[in-house]
Amino acid sequence: MSSQIGSHGELAGARVIVTGASGFIGLNMVRVLSSMGAEITVIDRIQPAVRLPNVQFEWADLRHLDKIYEADYLIHLAAITNAGFAERYPIDTFEVNVLGTVNLLNHVRIKNRVLFPSTALVYKASTTPIAEDAEQDLSSTYALSKNLGEEVVKFHCNRMGVAHTIVRFFNVFGPGQLPMYIVPQVLTQIRENNSIEIRNGSVMRDLLFVEDCIDAVLKLAVNMSAEDSVFNIGSGKIVTISDVAREAVAASGQQGVEIVDLEQEIEYSPTAIMADIWKVRSTIDWVPKTSLKDGLKRMWDAMDHGTVTK
Repeated sequence: MSSQIGSHGELAGARVIVTGASGFIGLNMVRVLSSMGAEITVIDRIQPAVRLPNVQFEWADLRHLDKIYEADYLIHLAAITNAGFAERYPIDTFEVNVLGTVNLLNHVRIKNRVLFPSTALVYKASTTPIAEDAEQDLSSTYALSKNLGEEVVKFHCNRMGVAHTIVRFFNVFGPGQLPMYIVPQVLTQIRENNSIEIRNGSVMRDLLFVEDCIDAVLKLAVNMSAEDSVFNIGSGKIVTISDVAREAVAASGQQGVEIVDLEQEIEYSPTAIMADIWKVRSTIDWVPKTSLKDGLKRMWDAMDHGTVTK
């Protein structure tokens, strides 16, 4: 990770439990925490792809824990995050995203803060900035499962007297992200086919580079004003998928790339969504630093080193 990430000196030596550390955001989170000198316990069914200092791996299924873990902070990233998968496998989704969260919280003793990443897909579609108290749309299995996860965290932490912070991620992207997500999907198509096929170019999203996302989360983790509150984590800017495709072509430097818009209806997902980031910006010293253009270029360059997995 680059030097754009803040120092977060308060986390040096802190005991931090991270779930879902084998995933895209989780692995990047652990890298940053390790570089800060935190003492990290990873609870996951898959060991992270890289070995890092100060990281202890504990193999476990969050639905079937059999020991108590103690730490200063918990960052609970483990979840089913693909909305289409959630619709096809709702029982698995609720078992992991809701019951897994309940069971995890019953098996940890956290001193300082529980951080729960949720999703912007709980919101109703809007082309204007969406604040944390905006109207919600829980008609998809994934959105409902994350909403219930939020309620579980609030209930448990209030009962146990532990501070919590809920962060609703918009579309986070960066090197290492799987091609099932829109940005690496587009870049992979350029590299492999010199053409791009998108399902619906008019869909609008708020894209945030992973370093900026992690910087915000860790600053919130140590900020007293962020206790027992919900924050949007996004760029505060909106872009169409067609624009993402065109920017990706420019970042690649490839010539003659054809972009095909299938104009399909996208199920279980809002047509437009953009974060109002006033609350997070006014609470912590944070502003997104990596533009979509620069983030796409860094992802394209990283693909030469095998950082975007297939």
